[in-house]
Amino acid sequence: MKLKNKNTGKFIGVATISGILTFAIACGLWYMVSGVNWLDFWGILVSIISFWIIGALIAWLIVPDRKNYLLSVAAYLSTIGVNFIIAAFDLLNGEPSINGWIVLFAIGFAIISIPGAILLNLVTTRILK
Repeated sequence: MKLKNKNTGKFIGVATISGILTFAIACGLWYMVSGVNWLDFWGILVSIISFWIIGALIAWLIVPDRKNYLLSVAAYLSTIGVNFIIAAFDLLNGEPSINGWIVLFAIGFAIISIPGAILLNLVTTRILK
């Protein structure tokens, strides 16, 4: 689809909300497990929202106009792909002691972002009707 489409901004906005939902779930789970509050760490929030926005833009550009039903699935998979690319880059350039945590964070992100993908799917089907 083209970026000049009138629904592009709405789709990116919903992807941003999905990123905020993913951060809220991860923040709540991490607080329950370890007692550490992530609300002070803006870098994590910005990175999760950036993953969702970049994944949504990639999906918007690669999905054809006739296959709107694939848009949210492509956005979810692109978001996970962006996260794994960044994790692989950190894995190649990072210290050996933190490499396992980066991969686990990427896998955890894929699991925790499922509600955001469901929200994106529900809202996208309403927007693109």
